[in-house]
Amino acid sequence: MVDTCVISREVRSARPDPQTAKHTIEHVPIYWGKCEYVAANTAVRETESQGRQVVEQSAQLRIPVDAPGSAECAEGMNATVVLSTHDSATAPLEVRVTAGHHQSFAASRRLPVKEISGD
Repeated sequence: MVDTCVISREVRSARPDPQTAKHTIEHVPIYWGKCEYVAANTAVRETESQGRQVVEQSAQLRIPVDAPGSAECAEGMNATVVLSTHDSATAPLEVRVTAGHHQSFAASRRLPVKEISGD
């Protein structure tokens, strides 16, 4: 794994800001460390839609299974690839985790993600 990322949980303030009447959102880091971003077309899933077979493909963010904080990474969290060693155009890249990953004897957590950069 040659990239570096930070995965964070959004925490909403208990009370709204009196000036804006909106809750402030704080990003609390859960994991910071090595990762590997794999673009769409690696996790292929076939489904049937209106009588036609459709192939769905999604991107993955892989993190070491034994790294501190990796077990807490879950659906709905945001991740930012802050450093990409081999492709400087990748960083910064923001993605949202769409599901968790659990597997016996896995060397990495392969978290399905959706790109949110520019949203």
